[in-house]
Amino acid sequence: MSFAWNAVGHMVVANIAYQHLKPDVREKVDTLVTYMQQQYPDMSAFVHISYWPDAIRYQKIETFTHWHYIDVAFSDDGTQLKNLIDSDNAVWALKNIEMVVNNEGANPYERVRFLSFLTHIVGDLHQPLHTVSRISAALPDGDRGGNDYYVFYNDTKVNLHHLWDIGVGEFDGDTSQSHINAITQSIISRYPESYFATQVNQLDPESWVKEGMNNAKQYVYDTPQNQTVTSEYIEKGKEVSEQQAALAGYRLAKILNKLLGSSLHWH
Repeated sequence: MSFAWNAVGHMVVANIAYQHLKPDVREKVDTLVTYMQQQYPDMSAFVHISYWPDAIRYQKIETFTHWHYIDVAFSDDGTQLKNLIDSDNAVWALKNIEMVVNNEGANPYERVRFLSFLTHIVGDLHQPLHTVSRISAALPDGDRGGNDYYVFYNDTKVNLHHLWDIGVGEFDGDTSQSHINAITQSIISRYPESYFATQVNQLDPESWVKEGMNNAKQYVYDTPQNQTVTSEYIEKGKEVSEQQAALAGYRLAKILNKLLGSSLHWH
């Protein structure tokens, strides 16, 4: 399973969330980030810790690999479905992580690692191909979240998962703060919190998985295998990716404001 959103996508989600944190929560988050920075000097801000769970995979730390996704099977050609969901999946991980982030007695070095995973997984679960695996006659064990579904994009053969990790081109470019801020502002101005009405208050990851399935069926797989994606598909893909990044950011802020906002414990 490849990485969810790319670093740019994760940083944008974190940046949107950070702008919507309550002042006291932002202060707590900034303090926790200093513990991460002691061990990973590049991780100097909340937006940076959003991609740390992918960074550790480059160190061949695979223990948490299943935390990045949940493979809910679906088929559109009548092939028999099977259960592809790992016991340690993204939804399971989030529920366990929240308790650590919420625990003021926890070691701050561990807490910030779990804060990093929380930030990352909320982002992952809003990338539709981190929620599904398409079963077909050709791939009866599923396409691993689009990793085995190939298309042509910019004259290059890529898998669908990679294409959606880059937001169908929306999250191309460098990870400079100015670039992240520019994309963030563009997304927030197009999709303010009010755009989603009560949907932003839906903080149950199970419901995000259902949204991911709907997006996968409606938009993601709406392009034939081994053919060039159309300009209409790219345009729609960018739009869906922007909306999903915005939703992820607003929801992440709400979760962190609840978890860290007061001494009241959130369940």
